Amino acid sequence: MSIDRRTFLSFLAAGVATPYVVTFTSGDAQAGLVSPDASLNLDSERVFSLSVSSGDPTPTGVVLWTRVDPSAWRPGQALIVQVAHDPDFIQLEFESIVESQNIRPERDYCVSIDVDGYLQPNIRYYYRFIYDNTVSRTARCRTAPPYGAEIDHLKLGLLTCQDYTNGYYGALAQIARDDSIDFVIHLGDFIYETAGDPRFQSLPFEDRLIVLPSDGLVALDLEDYRHLYKTYRSDPLLQQAMEQHTFIITRDDHETANDAYWDYERDTLGAPDHPYTLDPAFGNDPARLNQLMLDSQQAWLEYIPARVEVDWSSTDPHRFLKYYRRVQLGNLVDLFMLDGRTYRTPHPCGEGDFFERYVPYGCSNWKSDQQSLLGLDQRDWVLNGVIGSTARWKLLGNQTYMGSLGVQLANGKMPINVDAWDGFDYERNLINNEIAANKVENFVVVTGDLHTYIASHIKKDYDNRSIFNFNNFIGVEFMTPSVTSAGLFDMIGASTPEGEQQLLAQAVTNTAVRLTNPHIRYFNTTQNGYSTIEFSNKHCDWKAYIVDKNVNDGDQAVKLIRHYRKYTTFPWLVTQAALIY
Repeated sequence: MSIDRRTFLSFLAAGVATPYVVTFTSGDAQAGLVSPDASLNLDSERVFSLSVSSGDPTPTGVVLWTRVDPSAWRPGQALIVQVAHDPDFIQLEFESIVESQNIRPERDYCVSIDVDGYLQPNIRYYYRFIYDNTVSRTARCRTAPPYGAEIDHLKLGLLTCQDYTNGYYGALAQIARDDSIDFVIHLGDFIYETAGDPRFQSLPFEDRLIVLPSDGLVALDLEDYRHLYKTYRSDPLLQQAMEQHTFIITRDDHETANDAYWDYERDTLGAPDHPYTLDPAFGNDPARLNQLMLDSQQAWLEYIPARVEVDWSSTDPHRFLKYYRRVQLGNLVDLFMLDGRTYRTPHPCGEGDFFERYVPYGCSNWKSDQQSLLGLDQRDWVLNGVIGSTARWKLLGNQTYMGSLGVQLANGKMPINVDAWDGFDYERNLINNEIAANKVENFVVVTGDLHTYIASHIKKDYDNRSIFNFNNFIGVEFMTPSVTSAGLFDMIGASTPEGEQQLLAQAVTNTAVRLTNPHIRYFNTTQNGYSTIEFSNKHCDWKAYIVDKNVNDGDQAVKLIRHYRKYTTFPWLVTQAALIY
């Protein structure tokens, strides 16, 4: 289908709710905008230096993304988008024009096009952009199965935590070449706001160094965030993965600031490690922090292909952008992508490192009913959605570990990390109890953030160790490892007092973690990679892979380290494969 220029212009004149997503209403089919015999310039790098990508599938569309390089931008030059059944673009399904006024510096020359309503369900398409007679690389996108349709298999790739400065993207190369993957879920930390902060990065890779426009160690404004996205999206292996698969992406903290939360008392962003909070020169100014949040949101909108709700009239980050959303994949999987940062309350035991955010010795406020990670509206949304879903599998795309992860100390078990759901124990129990009371079956959570492989059971009562109390099991959780970011011990060890580091190292070994937390079947915080999850009517399968982030080689060998299966008929995870390291 082609959208004629007159219809498109009249639609733009009526106003576009989200400038970063150009949507279409209807149009008459017409002859192709580009002749099949046209001689196109293949120097895509000159115009499309960050390549192309797609996101957020529906049964009749996806969001298509690209960026016109500023050096190639010309006033009055329109952008053409094409979607076809074949890589030669003979069998066109959709074609249209994005007028030049929608490719402008205020958006950093980024364009996202929502073609929902114009494609056919459950089909893998080819798409490309053409600008000034130069064609982008050809990429693939996939539409979702029809709502409620019978499908018997679905495979999702799982990614998180891809710190550019801390390694290479071999894991993304593996994702790119896996044609059996239907969609890729990215669980957050697509970028890291840090660019040389010694608290987070040792910077061992000279060719991965980033210098921000502000010359700061962390992002301080919109231009810094934009620079980070441009740097990350310039990586050829990330480009390959996003060219080959349609992504479903949420955010975590590093898209804005480490361990971010909402400071309800001051009505602004909470960023406990950011210079705007700590540096006296910035004065911990709430207006400056609020703008930092808005800047990070705008950059995310510019560089991530996503169908999200935006209120451009608002300067309140809570109203400006709503990340959380639902993606229904036939009758097999109902996916709820959460936002665990925008609405969360401050950390329960203070904003310091050791003994406050990590191992909060002597503090029990993490049990308080005043602590919320999701906020009331999002919590009601996800509970109503999960409880009312008729899909075979109910899947949460979650950022921080939802299970209990404790360390055994002299005075009892203590949470290791209250930046995760352990800091919001009351809300976690409320959700788990509602899911149990409503007899929700086949409940699965996939998680990122902690730079660790985890396979675990979700329980109503984690202190009840019996494996035969079936009513205590309400689901399973799989944490995908970081692509490059440092492991759990390295991540929090840098902020741990020297005398406590050995204790922490012993506490986070696989054996120690499983002894203290028997609901955890597997725990590995020393390797990097990715994972996949496959769904059928009878079971789901989680496979975890190791890919060496220290090797700049997209063709390196990949190792399957664990494979767990969850049957629909009983509550336990069943080991299918285990490689000992």
